[in-house]
Amino acid sequence: MRCPSCRVPFSSPPEKCPKCGLTLAELDRKFGIVPLYSRYLTDRTERLPLRDATKLREALQLFGRKFPQLLFSVVLIDLRPRAPIAEYAFWLINRACFSEFQATGPRNFELLLVLDPGAKEAALMTGYGLENVVAEEDLAAALNAGQPGFEAGDLAGAIHSCIEFMTRRLREIGQRSALDQTSTGPAAIEETAGQT
Repeated sequence: MRCPSCRVPFSSPPEKCPKCGLTLAELDRKFGIVPLYSRYLTDRTERLPLRDATKLREALQLFGRKFPQLLFSVVLIDLRPRAPIAEYAFWLINRACFSEFQATGPRNFELLLVLDPGAKEAALMTGYGLENVVAEEDLAAALNAGQPGFEAGDLAGAIHSCIEFMTRRLREIGQRSALDQTSTGPAAIEETAGQT
C-alpha cells in the first residue's frame, strides 16, 4: 500500500500518512460529497457514446461472472480544479462502497479504474482485500495496456484493454495460488468454471 499523495509505502492502513500526513478526512474536505455513481460504469464526462457504454457495462458484468468475489468499476470524471487522480481514486474507493456498504477494509475486493479524459490521466486502485493478491506492478501494467487507447482518444478501447489485462492476470494469480495450495479465505482468486 502506498500513500496516494507522496507514494510512501506502508503495510497497513494508518489514520494518516506517516510522511505527508494525508488523511481521508482531508480528502473529504477536498472532494466534498461522493458523486452519484453506478455499480459498474459511471461516465460523468458524457464522453462515451451509449453503444460503447453498454458494451463496457457488459464487459464489466462478464468480469464479475468470471470472478464473482470481485467487483470492477470504472468512473470517468473531469477533475476540476485539477487534483491528483490517485488521491481522487483512493478517496472514491474508500467512500463510494461500489459493491456493498459492509465491503470495507479487508472485505473490500474491488478494483476501481478512474479516468480523467481532459487531463489524460488514469488511476487503477484495489480495495484493501486485494492488496496482498494484486501487486502494484499488475495495476501499472493494466494501465500500460490501455495507454495506446488513452493516447488515441479511444476511451472504450482503453478501458477494454485494462479489463482484459486484469482478467488474464487474475487467471494467472488464481492458477498459481491453486498450485501453491497456500491461498485461504475470500482473498483467493477463483474463476467460475465454464466462463471464457
